[in-house]
Amino acid sequence: MSSFASGETGETTERKRLFTTFAYLVAKQGATAVLGLGYWLIATRLFAARDVGLVAAASSAASFLGAVGVLGIPVLLLAELNSVEAATRRVIFTTGIAIACFVVFLLSVVALALSSALGKSLTIIGHDPVTAGFFVVGAVATVATITFDNTAIGLHRGSAQLTRGTLGAVLKPACVGLLVLFGVRTSAGLLFAWSSALVVSVVVCVPMLRLKATRSGEGSLRNRAALTRRYGMLSLNHHVLNLSINSISYIVPLTAALLIAPKQVAYFTTAFLLSATVLIIPYLLALALFAEKADDEELLHRHVRRTLPFGLAICTAIVLVVELVAPFALHIFGPAYAQNGSTALRLLILVGPSYVIKDHYVAIRRAQRRLSDAARIMALGTSAEAAGAVVGAALGGMTGLCIGWAIAASGEAILLSPAVMKVFRKAPVATSADAEEHG
Repeated sequence: MSSFASGETGETTERKRLFTTFAYLVAKQGATAVLGLGYWLIATRLFAARDVGLVAAASSAASFLGAVGVLGIPVLLLAELNSVEAATRRVIFTTGIAIACFVVFLLSVVALALSSALGKSLTIIGHDPVTAGFFVVGAVATVATITFDNTAIGLHRGSAQLTRGTLGAVLKPACVGLLVLFGVRTSAGLLFAWSSALVVSVVVCVPMLRLKATRSGEGSLRNRAALTRRYGMLSLNHHVLNLSINSISYIVPLTAALLIAPKQVAYFTTAFLLSATVLIIPYLLALALFAEKADDEELLHRHVRRTLPFGLAICTAIVLVVELVAPFALHIFGPAYAQNGSTALRLLILVGPSYVIKDHYVAIRRAQRRLSDAARIMALGTSAEAAGAVVGAALGGMTGLCIGWAIAASGEAILLSPAVMKVFRKAPVATSADAEEHG
């Protein structure tokens, strides 16, 4: 009986860790979503739709640059930092975040130089030196927040990423409120509120990671270069896989910024914001699956048996509710947003069930260390999704973009589902202790 009891205790511990990580992720997302809506509510109610669209386009471009320039460092820190010696973690974290921020800084400068050729909605980023500065700071701060949050998850410092997300979400509407109070109602003002909130949230919350002081000599340039060589290839493998799957969440808004007029970008952004906010819950479940390091087949099977049905059930409920309440949900941004964005929201939410399958596929392949296989397949899938969105936008504007993306994502999920179901259905292998118990 002792082996059975210990096995049951082990499974209880596994389940507790998995859902504790998931709970912190959901709490952070819930807090930032609710508070983040305050930023957009103030912006859409008190600023012209064109200004809102311009800022949405700029932040979408910054997010895309962050996805390209982050080099897989956040996922590397999530996966590896907790397994290294505590005294070494600070130098790995600071080296990683410095590299990622520097690369994104360079990409932001390039984007500024090309801004006049990026369409009507993105000309804002190079409009004047002040606006350009806010854009660069926002792009760099975006990658810093992503790196911080992944580090906190990997170290099981759920409270740190919850506090950072909440603080950033509080500061954005607070800054907008101050701008309105002083009579500043411009797109540059909105960019300032967005970028400054990100910077402050990271700087204030870094001590919450509880990283030990770097030992003498470990912070040298030579040692940091050695760490870069040691983890560089693994980080790039994660980066390729990340781009293969997550870049679509930046490509779709960027497609809207490039191919749709500023007002339509504003309507699309609010619909995309709401759909992404509610659909983040199934994604966080898959992220928690990976964060728990399910790197053996039995543990992976048990985790997927828990997360896949739960994720699909949550997602189905979300889709049904949003289809019914879409106009009412968008009305909080104003009548024009409800009138022009409801169809987009109803179409965007249909992507949800497909992404439960897709996110689980990626979490499974990461846990199995099959990054190259997953990267190749996800690159094809993401290319198909991007092509669907671009062709749809070119032919049918905002509505066409949503339809094209939803169709492509559904086709991708159908092709990925056999690999996910193989792990889900895998029969547990009896251990020697089990054999003795039932012998």
